[in-house]
Order: sequence, then structure tokens, then C-alpha cells
Amino acid sequence: MMLRRAFAAALLAALACTDSSGHANFTLKNTSDLAAQLDTIDAGLASPQLKSFSAMALPMLAAGLTIHHMDSTVLGKTVEWNPLTRTVFLTTRAGTPGNVLQVPLYVLDTTGLPAPGKVEIGYAYLEPLNEYTGGRRDSTSLRFTLFKMSTVVADWIVWRLPADTACGQCASISATTNPTAPGGRFIYLTIPYTIPLHGDGSFSGTSHGAGFEFVHSATLPGPTSTAATANWSFSWQGDSITAVSGPLHPQAGELVGRTDVTINGARVATVTRSGSGTVAVGADGRQIVNATDAHVLDRLFAVPAAIADYIDWPTFVIFFCGC
Repeated sequence: MMLRRAFAAALLAALACTDSSGHANFTLKNTSDLAAQLDTIDAGLASPQLKSFSAMALPMLAAGLTIHHMDSTVLGKTVEWNPLTRTVFLTTRAGTPGNVLQVPLYVLDTTGLPAPGKVEIGYAYLEPLNEYTGGRRDSTSLRFTLFKMSTVVADWIVWRLPADTACGQCASISATTNPTAPGGRFIYLTIPYTIPLHGDGSFSGTSHGAGFEFVHSATLPGPTSTAATANWSFSWQGDSITAVSGPLHPQAGELVGRTDVTINGARVATVTRSGSGTVAVGADGRQIVNATDAHVLDRLFAVPAAIADYIDWPTFVIFFCGC
């Protein structure tokens, strides 16, 4: 349900001006430029290839295709989707390198799973370093490389050093994505994370791309949970912008729920994403209809959700089987 809260008039006056229709507007500088920057980041983090790979994570877990089972019986093989059973199985495709597990990436349907036609839009290589490939069980790594045709659209590696009982299960993700939007620039993410025994995964990092640095954090559901969270903050031309989510749940290939947005420490809007779209409500309880403002608020929800759903989540599932 959409959250509607009224703030004191003095707070609104400090944060916003009012247009002729009576709606509160952002006081952010160069909002159109910010929208373009956020579009670039979103293009790199929510590409169809990343969405498809995330959708394959749980079926791969169900089939036992995780880091600790990637041995000679798996490497050099291809993970195929069965649209009838909605499960995956292994096949052999000519040209697959012998040191990787290949995952075709498909167009998704409205359920967030590969569509029945199995239309391929790229592929992923998973290259493990584990006890079967010369590594140690307590010091493993896994490299994920996603391709659109022959172009790399995302590349990240996750590694775990010898177990540290102080943090349960610890690891770090080092990721690079290549936005497909015109004029896109690379986005670099560094995401240390911990997973307490039988607990939620806690991911947080400081990353940069598309013109500025940003701090992001997420929690992903462990065995006793069903909800995720996704937050981020950054500075834009002197203003501090923060988006903090409530519980988020997967629906049709994306996380849905609500996020509260603050500027310079004061809440200015609540953004709610559902299956029918995204709606932003200002601090005055009225829907924000200014197109540029609404677009920025949509992206303030979408970007941290994409990091959590399309990079953190498949890593969580395939590398640590944490779900």
C-alpha cells in the first residue's frame, strides 16, 4: 500500500518549491542531467542479460550447480532451460571452454522466467577456482562473465578467503558492467558481504560510474526470510541523496516494494514499485507528476534494487547457496 505522510510546512519550504498546480518539486540542481546519469547506471545494472542470469540462479541451485559442485562432470557443459518442467539440465555445446560452465541467457516472460520460445539473448561463463580446479574449499573464487553476442556486458568475480569465524561466511564481489545505452560508461562495484549461519546475506559497498561515487547496501533473504532490502546514497552537486527501502519481494523479474527518498537528511518522497508500475508520492501526500522528477525517483528505486537482484542475488545463490 502506498505510504502517505505529511510533513510540517517549514520542512517543505526548506526542501521544495511549489509549482502552479500546488505540487512540491525537488530543489535538486540540474535534475535532467541527474536523470541522464541515473539512466546510464540503470542501463548497466539492469540489462536483459543480467536479469536473465539472475532468473537462472534458483533453478541452478535446485540442480546442484553451485561452486562446490563445479567439477569435471560440470565444467565444459551448458546449462539448458526446460520450459515444460521449468528446470535446468546439462548438455554439451560445441565450442564451450573446458574450464567454464556455460549458461545461455534467455528472453524472460511475465513470470520472470525464460519464455517458452527459449529465445537466447547472450550467454554467461562461470569459471570456478575450487577444490576441483586447484583451489581450496575454504579459499574459493568464481568469475561470472556475461555476454551479449561477443560483447561483454558484465564481469565480476567473487572470492572467499579462509574462513573467519567472526563473520560467518565472508566474501567480496568485484564487478564491472558496461551500460548499453548510447554514450554509456563502465560502472565499477566493490561489494564485501557476510552471511551469518542461517541468516540473511548482508551486502554493502562503495562503487563508482557514470560520473559519481555511490554507497549501496542490501540484505538478501536467508533460509528463514522472504524479503530483501536495497539502499543507496550519493552526493549530487552538493546535495546528499539517500534512498532506503522497506521489504522488497521478487515479482516478474524485478524487486517490488517501496523506498523512502531523503534529500539533505529530510524525507521528500516515497516511491512504490508494483507490477503495474512505479508511483512517487511527495511529502505532501500527493502524487508527483512532474515527468523529470518522477523519472529520477523511479531510478532512485531501480538502481539499488538492480544491484541487489541482478548481481548480489545470483552470487549469493550460486557461490554460497545462501537462500
